[in-house]
Amino acid sequence: MKNFKLPKIGLRNLKTALAVSLCMITFKAFHRTDSFYACIACVVCMKDTVYNSFHMGKNRLIGTFLGGLLGILFIYLSTLIPLLFNITSLITGLGIIIAIYVCTLLNKPASVTICCIVFISIIVNHPGKASYSYAIGRCIDTAIGIIIAVFINKFIHPPKEKIF
Repeated sequence: MKNFKLPKIGLRNLKTALAVSLCMITFKAFHRTDSFYACIACVVCMKDTVYNSFHMGKNRLIGTFLGGLLGILFIYLSTLIPLLFNITSLITGLGIIIAIYVCTLLNKPASVTICCIVFISIIVNHPGKASYSYAIGRCIDTAIGIIIAVFINKFIHPPKEKIF
């Protein structure tokens, strides 16, 4: 126990906290009600290099957009064919297959997870017309969080880019 030292709080730790705080302040200033998804994007996108932050943000935004689009499409189809509301579990499974397939077709494997998560959140939590505004809001909120994280990583003591 004599040689035990607590690690220092690192710069990325502090920049992540700053990004989340700035995100919450931005949402409050623009009277947006829920900064949750934007704050998650800040945490996920704060990486060891600016390039990695940007790359993660791009994949997260693509996945969010595709998942939102597929969620809206499936909700729309279920309003045309009311029977689909009764078999939500099968429709959700089919949607996951399509989400993964679309990301694969677009050569965006890093977007698959968030695409599926957004799709499921729309189908399970936001059936009906509210899903449209939820999907659009989710894309906007995610974009705000990504932009804040990348800008803080780039302009506040930017990390040295790794050269391979």
